[in-house]
Amino acid sequence: MARKKKIIDYNDDYLNLLAKQGYHIIGNHSGIKPCKWFHESLRGGELCYKAKFYGIRSHQCMQSTSCLQFCTNSCVFCWRQMPEKEEDDTPNNSFKWDDPKFIVDGLIKEQLKFVQGYKGYDKCPPDRLEEAFDPKLLTLSLTGEPTIYPYLSDLIGEAKKRGRYVFLVTNGALPERLEKLENLPTQLYVSMDAPDEETYFLVCRPHSKTGWEKYLKTLDYMKKIKGKTRTVLRMTLVRDRNDHGWEGYAKQIKQAEPDYVEVKSFVFVGGARNPERGLRLEDMLKMDEIREIGKILANLTGYVLTDEHVSSRVVLLCRDKKAIDERFIE
Repeated sequence: MARKKKIIDYNDDYLNLLAKQGYHIIGNHSGIKPCKWFHESLRGGELCYKAKFYGIRSHQCMQSTSCLQFCTNSCVFCWRQMPEKEEDDTPNNSFKWDDPKFIVDGLIKEQLKFVQGYKGYDKCPPDRLEEAFDPKLLTLSLTGEPTIYPYLSDLIGEAKKRGRYVFLVTNGALPERLEKLENLPTQLYVSMDAPDEETYFLVCRPHSKTGWEKYLKTLDYMKKIKGKTRTVLRMTLVRDRNDHGWEGYAKQIKQAEPDYVEVKSFVFVGGARNPERGLRLEDMLKMDEIREIGKILANLTGYVLTDEHVSSRVVLLCRDKKAIDERFIE
């Protein structure tokens, strides 16, 4: 007799947990929660790496997801409070998916509630507060795997129709979903977290035996859409887990030919602190180490080490002068 999934109970428990953590839940599976940089910006402080690298101001970014509960991987470094049992982390056939317009309406409405909380705060720069009431960027990266949502193309189109930029962050496990996108995001991020298949299974912990194969197909897709939208490979590095095999990473960069590569240390927060993951604060790479890795990859690929954001422990590589000149969206 086949094992019955506990997906309904898990969803209820998980959504309640997220709500307690400050997430605003929209419908059955979407949500929004500003990151620390949103709050830092509206308190008059530093902006995030998206501002430094691409010109997107942190207080105008909607840190969101179309898939709160579900993912195709259980990455060891993820901040997500995920179940460690893979079988409980996928939607069943009867799961009800929400309408894209409903989701975008809900995300903008909840974002403005977060902004509203800064009215009357005397340390909030007036110009930033005014800008925050006109969010510019919908970032689908908060938690879960957004390409699981079956109407993702329509969601992207709905956000763009309202004058929003869309950054889509995916682990690349569902290239067939990306191939079906009629509306491309403003910027497509693909996580590049392993130099080879063995490391991929140890660090990304895919739920499918074909995870690596599908990820490589996603790299081919990135090259296919070159010039049609902006593309990024984003690395999340963990000491003694995936901080090796630079030739393997370089090969993937050459395969995908992205506009940009972000080399970043993982952060020891949230689910990454789960003792079952075996990570420690010391497993975060130092900024000097990230810079050195950036130089190595630049030498191996011909990409140009262009910028850095020290607080986020990340450096930016650009494919060529054109990518450098055009990296700022605003």
